[in-house]
Amino acid sequence: MERFLSGDLGQPNRQVRSGIEKSAFARGLLKTIGVLAVSMVMSDGVLTPAQSVLGAVQGLTVIKPDISNATVVGATCGILVFLFLIQPLGTHRIASAFAPIVIIWLAFNACFGIYNLVHFDHSVLKAFSPGFAFEFLIRNKTDGWRMLGGVLLAFTGVEALFADLGAFSRRAIQLSWLCYTFPCLLLAYIGQAAYISAHPGAYTNPFFNAAPPGTLYPALIIAVLAAIVASQAIITATFQVRRHRNHSRSCHANPV
Repeated sequence: MERFLSGDLGQPNRQVRSGIEKSAFARGLLKTIGVLAVSMVMSDGVLTPAQSVLGAVQGLTVIKPDISNATVVGATCGILVFLFLIQPLGTHRIASAFAPIVIIWLAFNACFGIYNLVHFDHSVLKAFSPGFAFEFLIRNKTDGWRMLGGVLLAFTGVEALFADLGAFSRRAIQLSWLCYTFPCLLLAYIGQAAYISAHPGAYTNPFFNAAPPGTLYPALIIAVLAAIVASQAIITATFQVRRHRNHSRSCHANPV
């Protein structure tokens, strides 16, 4: 979004930028990539809140199996409507609660993962070998690639981390991800795999089905709160994209 002075760049970077600016194809390619990236962030801003909150509220079906789908969807819609209604009020007033919620949520995931690994099938740790992924894709061919759509929520929302770069340093993001978030998520997913290995039917709602005894209600509460935080993150990222786009358009319309 900002063009740095040539003197602020190293010689290799100056040469690369000069080559891009002189090439009509490179400029067009960058514009196309930019439009696609913005479009995907905007679409994710619609998809992620609905999917995240719905997935959390579906924990009600584990606590009360006879609950209707209409109740689950209605509760999800109510939370989303409330979330969007508070946007004009400014989220800085509730942002101070976001970090503790995320920290506790990740701790829940890590503890659940360790519990399931200890009590069920720890042999699932073999999944860290990339050979199994290649074997899966070779064995299932086109259907294998389509099945990857099922892991969408495992990585969606990552672009929200880039939105947070405006508030935190790059090093802070790197340390928090590598030293806490990533290990907790690995333990969570591998623990769910261990539980599903022993209880194949648990794949329908692995997080809540694999919750240790006595932790289901706290897990439901923290899962809903974490889903709201995640939804707020991508909503903020979408807003920032729109704001930068409008700012860029204004600068072009009123050049200094």
